[in-house]
Amino acid sequence: MEECIYRQFGIIDTIKYVKEIYQRQSDKLHFSYEINNNNTIKILTILTAVIGLSQVFRSLWFSITVLVSVISIYIYYGVKYNWFKNKDNNSMKNDWIDKEVIYQVFVDRFAGFPETKENGNIFMGGNLQGVIDRLDYLQNMGITTLWLSPIYCTANYHGYHATDFMNIDPRFGTMRELAELIESVHKRKMKIIVDFVPNHCSINHPFFQDALNNKDSKYRDWFYFNKKNEYTCFLKYQELPKINLDNQEARKYMINVARFWCANSFDGLRIDHAVGPSFDFWDELMSTMRKEFPDKIFFGEVWCQGIKKQCYKTLHLKRNWIKYIFGIKQESFQRDYINVLDGILDFKYREILIDAIEKGERILNNPQLEARVKKHFSKYPSNFKLLLFLDNHDTDRFLFHCKGDKSLLLEAIEFSCKWDRAFILYYGTEQGMKNSITIFDETAYADLRVREPMNWDLKKEETMYDSIANILKRKTNNQY
Repeated sequence: MEECIYRQFGIIDTIKYVKEIYQRQSDKLHFSYEINNNNTIKILTILTAVIGLSQVFRSLWFSITVLVSVISIYIYYGVKYNWFKNKDNNSMKNDWIDKEVIYQVFVDRFAGFPETKENGNIFMGGNLQGVIDRLDYLQNMGITTLWLSPIYCTANYHGYHATDFMNIDPRFGTMRELAELIESVHKRKMKIIVDFVPNHCSINHPFFQDALNNKDSKYRDWFYFNKKNEYTCFLKYQELPKINLDNQEARKYMINVARFWCANSFDGLRIDHAVGPSFDFWDELMSTMRKEFPDKIFFGEVWCQGIKKQCYKTLHLKRNWIKYIFGIKQESFQRDYINVLDGILDFKYREILIDAIEKGERILNNPQLEARVKKHFSKYPSNFKLLLFLDNHDTDRFLFHCKGDKSLLLEAIEFSCKWDRAFILYYGTEQGMKNSITIFDETAYADLRVREPMNWDLKKEETMYDSIANILKRKTNNQY
């Protein structure tokens, strides 16, 4: 592979020249290597840099040596970060995801509560049994995969503040009910995915409490403490300490969390805040998961909206100096995870659609919009999964951007279903749920505006259920 790359750049002869120089200089440099070993590119980079310095004032070949040094460095990092890899070679066992219509189940707000309460920052009572009871409702709408919000023991209703990663919060249900749900889903030839939150935990997690109160705790290095006993958190949220996944014990634990839930027959993981952990962590986790669970899907949330530069230190960024200078751009941010994860939630796609409707455009029969979307898709290899969606629990409802125009929402759903990619429907969309005020106005708990409990008292004809079902079923029946 290395020789093919070098031949592609037309520098085989130059490398031979450098090798000849090296052989003449080897006695002085006091090291040797074989040109065909696995470290060729790295050693060549060091070698040519040394030769470049030695020739700077006495060689006519200085410019060539510098050129080889620059190109070698470029190729070294190109190989390291897979810039030159043929990304379309391997057929993936998780290609099934491309045909799926996924329903995002916000467990506490979906079903199972005894009565509809006033919305608030509390547990409303939604649970796994409620999901089991509504499987007919979901399947009849054309849903083929469920995505559950986190079901760990948690300090908050949404599940993202984990206090125990290996057990189900009793307010959501039991392991027996989870097994029943997964078995029922699979009997229907459907699939089920669950949220995985490796970057942080609740401040009430016993591992963090032990680390916070005991500097000799075995969990101390599982988190990022300074000399003042202050700790790094998820972005600016002090109630969510960031886990140091470059600590080998913490890393091993979190990989085992992922293995545990996949071993319990989930068909994949949606990874929360994938931009938080290091790329070394992702390399090890994905290597493990692909080996043990090759047919499962692992896709991440890679999203830059609202992340201020003072929070960049809580992230792991490629080419971070560029991002510090110019800021983070959503497209390039997503591309950083090619050959890292199986895929990502396509926030850029959503951004393109919202930009179109805010300019007064319709979604269907819009060749300019279709061209913009195709150009966007062309920036990714075909085996990198872009999962399409219109909204979720952290964004305004799409109907908010449509100004309540349900026909425009239906157009967006139909447009999204025509592509050979997974489409995700956020719970309540079929009931016409929308927020009248943006969730980004810095009001406390503003996200509750898009996390209302389902109203199961509504009659089907009062909702968009049938209209959406007609669109989704055409996708599942390959009619687009």
